[in-house]
Amino acid sequence: MTPLLRAVALLLLSAGLPAHAQQSPLGRDRHAGQCSPDDKDYDELNLRNCTAMLNRPGLPAAERALVLNVRGNTFDALKKYDLAIADYKEVVRLAPSFAAAYANIALEYCRKRDYRTALQFYEEALKVDPDSGWARYGKGVALSRLGDAQGARIELDRANRSDPEIAAVYKQIGMEPQP
Repeated sequence: MTPLLRAVALLLLSAGLPAHAQQSPLGRDRHAGQCSPDDKDYDELNLRNCTAMLNRPGLPAAERALVLNVRGNTFDALKKYDLAIADYKEVVRLAPSFAAAYANIALEYCRKRDYRTALQFYEEALKVDPDSGWARYGKGVALSRLGDAQGARIELDRANRSDPEIAAVYKQIGMEPQP
């Protein structure tokens, strides 16, 4: 399980979800019908597997949120942005404290060049997690696309302080990361 999905699982579990929701429904054996969180597996087969898992009766909310997030990532990889948005919005409904879901929605709006809507969702992500480097980075990019160079620079600097490992931030602000 990727670090992000592990964090999602812990977040959902800390929200008081039942013990049976503690087992991840995700796996890498896609030919056995598993929904893979590995980005190299984001294809039509993964989409079918995730959808089949979501159609199973009685899927606990925590597991449903995990699978929806992976299916949203898969829709994104397949450039099906509206479907990704729908899945991420359902993740937010199931797990409103999962900041990455808001940032994922914002990213999809950026892909659709709707930067104003993206900003709204980056703000939501930052309400949940003010230290999210990725949400700050995305907000900076959206501000840049809207012509707010000063606001963009402020957010990119904040992203850099929040998570110095985000290489994309350095590229955006014209710097190389220090070893």
